[in-house]
Amino acid sequence: MKQSKQSQLIHIWKDYEFYLNIPKSFTGSNKPFIYFYYFDVKANKLERIRKYVGKNNGNLKKVKDEAKGLVLDLVTMLGNNWNPITNLQNEVSLNSKSGIVNCIDYWLGKREEAFKNESIGKTALKNNKILMAHFKSYLELANLCHFKASSITSIHIKEFLDTKAFERNWGKVTYNTYLVDLGTMFNYLKDLKIVPENPCDKVVKKNTKFDSSRFKVFEKEELLLVSSLLSSDRRYFGLYVAMKLLFKYNIRPLEIIRLQIMDVDFNNNVLTIPHSKTKNGNDARFKLDSETISLLKDIIQDHPGEWFIFGGRNKPGTKQMCDEYFGQNWRYFKKQHDLPSHLKLYAIKHTSNYYDIENGASFEEIRQRNRHANLQVTTLYVKERLFKNIIKPSESTLF
Repeated sequence: MKQSKQSQLIHIWKDYEFYLNIPKSFTGSNKPFIYFYYFDVKANKLERIRKYVGKNNGNLKKVKDEAKGLVLDLVTMLGNNWNPITNLQNEVSLNSKSGIVNCIDYWLGKREEAFKNESIGKTALKNNKILMAHFKSYLELANLCHFKASSITSIHIKEFLDTKAFERNWGKVTYNTYLVDLGTMFNYLKDLKIVPENPCDKVVKKNTKFDSSRFKVFEKEELLLVSSLLSSDRRYFGLYVAMKLLFKYNIRPLEIIRLQIMDVDFNNNVLTIPHSKTKNGNDARFKLDSETISLLKDIIQDHPGEWFIFGGRNKPGTKQMCDEYFGQNWRYFKKQHDLPSHLKLYAIKHTSNYYDIENGASFEEIRQRNRHANLQVTTLYVKERLFKNIIKPSESTLF
């Protein structure tokens, strides 16, 4: 391509040639500029990209120095997949030869989009980023950053999880959660035909069936303290009402998040959770006591029926909050009041079950309120605390 005498080739990078055009005079609107050619995929042709340089009072040395600095900036941007026509980054295209690090970055970009579209919550995105930071760290230490995504095996996945679990002191639940999240990314890559199979599928989850530490029941003193602190702190009023529903009626936090004002019948004092909002897919009806009715009226006030009861900031809202909303509130509340870490939000549900059994309720009553499929599940949640009880003698006088 023939260039004018005013243009000087000052840099070459890959297929790009950068020229500096210096006008014969710097009068009027005449300015020096850098230009190069960029292939426009949509137009299917080369486009000339022009970037102006300052006049620098006609000092040619300063013009050339500024031009060289500008070219280096342009090269850096082009190296980061910048499209000078749209002034945006081109979406990285993946294929079966794509590296694992590029695939991670691509997937995190898609998760960012999902968050902006409100398909996932802030906590889910944060956890994805933390997990991938750990995974990248492992890949770097294991000298695997250059590996293709399709070359990552179940051995690598297990080694990563075992190494990080030891290093970060992950529990079984955290281990399993990260395995599932990592599997979600590889399923995505599998759908794109980047990997032939999901390497996470062959990694065995940790067995938590007999690990009841996450179901630790509140001691009576702990329960009374939490109740007192919540009821007196108006900033957490929404959390207080939600935990009342969790304690009294064993309504799961995920179901509470989905509750709308229309689900409450104040005339008959009944809360109905339709099948579309329950964990097991069945309708659930609850007879509300006077305290719960009073609390719900306080939080609902005169808002429209289609609004969600727990819409954030202790008042109803038009949008459903993310799944981790109450968990986040509970962690902030515990930190503010310096409560011990072993007090888990979901354990409030198991705490009410245990004390009801201690007060004479049958396991079948508890099973029905929890909407468990069988008694074995009900027993699992409270067995650790039951084993600590002092064994009493039989009250029978037949022998």
